[in-house]
Amino acid sequence: MKRAVSICTYNRWVNLEEIIEGVLSTVPDGTDVFVCDDGSTDGTESVVLADKFADRIKYYRGPNLGVAYNKNRALFLMQNHHFSAIIEDDLVPTEKGWFDIYEKVSALTDIHHFCRVQDKIVPECKPSFTEYLKKTLNVTPLYAHSPRGDLTFLTRKVITMVGGFSPEFEGAGYAHGSWSNRVARAELISHPNLWVDIEEARDMFKQVGDTEGGRFDDDPEEIKKQLKRNKVIAKQLKKTGEVYVPLQIT
Repeated sequence: MKRAVSICTYNRWVNLEEIIEGVLSTVPDGTDVFVCDDGSTDGTESVVLADKFADRIKYYRGPNLGVAYNKNRALFLMQNHHFSAIIEDDLVPTEKGWFDIYEKVSALTDIHHFCRVQDKIVPECKPSFTEYLKKTLNVTPLYAHSPRGDLTFLTRKVITMVGGFSPEFEGAGYAHGSWSNRVARAELISHPNLWVDIEEARDMFKQVGDTEGGRFDDDPEEIKKQLKRNKVIAKQLKKTGEVYVPLQIT
């Protein structure tokens, strides 16, 4: 069984060493660990290529094109792995077992996509599902109206059926949510609440840096423009009902 974790980063070298060490110390033995760098200019490369990480991680650096393009790099590197996770550069795994929990639940259910959910949790609408997971794996599912982008766990089937993030998104905002909505349209999340997390795994991380995630530019006004533009694109793409987008990397 092949497993992988991709850390997606841009100009957050101050967090990166702790995140890499957190991933390496908590994932199952033999897991491939990638760092996807969206063209950082702050010394990120020197952190990743430090001697202590030699032969333990693989580094992929591309031009600064934004969140969607960088996560496509991660998906491309993980497309032949049975179980994978994408972690952003503001989230640190702190305990062993989180990957194993998501893997076991996805193997026992028809849910191929888990995500850290927003803090606003919504009630369960399918109690039998919760009871099943509690009895079989002793875990508790959580649900929300929308996903966070800082952690996504997925099976190979997601990449095969849904492909990559839409290249129409530029900069920050909405790209990950739009991709996750396509996962739902592909019927790879067999629960009506769609955005599912596991409480026991959720508590095995800590937030570092800003809590927004996915921000690749320090200019607040530029970020506002990107969010406004990408919101319109997300609405347009949702209307098309498309599921598969070819996985393109740069």
